[in-house]
Amino acid sequence: MVDIVPNAHARLFYHFVWSTWDRVALLDGPVERHAYALIREQCGRLGCRLHALGGVADHVHLAATLPRTLAVADFMESVKGCSSRALNEAHATDVWTFKWQGGYGVVTVSPSHLPRVIRYVENQKRHHADGSLWTSLEKCHDE
Repeated sequence: MVDIVPNAHARLFYHFVWSTWDRVALLDGPVERHAYALIREQCGRLGCRLHALGGVADHVHLAATLPRTLAVADFMESVKGCSSRALNEAHATDVWTFKWQGGYGVVTVSPSHLPRVIRYVENQKRHHADGSLWTSLEKCHDE
């Protein structure tokens, strides 16, 4: 077995997208603000650099750099798990429950394209309103 080199250098930028269960529009007003705060907090706890966070009522986009020792799947499990738990503790009622869809989409982003991806993520509401979507960055699963 090969040990991970402690002095290894990694410069990887990721664009994540994931949706609410069945694309139900749950991310609205206080729930959206709370969800984004929880995602930011978890990124910080995991040692991730959050470049941009945005979305619309039924899905989230996140541009981030992960520590090289954190697997993408573990990152997504942690972010989605802690946020859905906390959202349900704070907002769930007899008729309202929060749940993320099981899958997610992730692509790596070149350093030269990162500023454009950040702007895209930060302006999700506008892109969805005017139809100026980048289909390659909107996929939550293989389609």
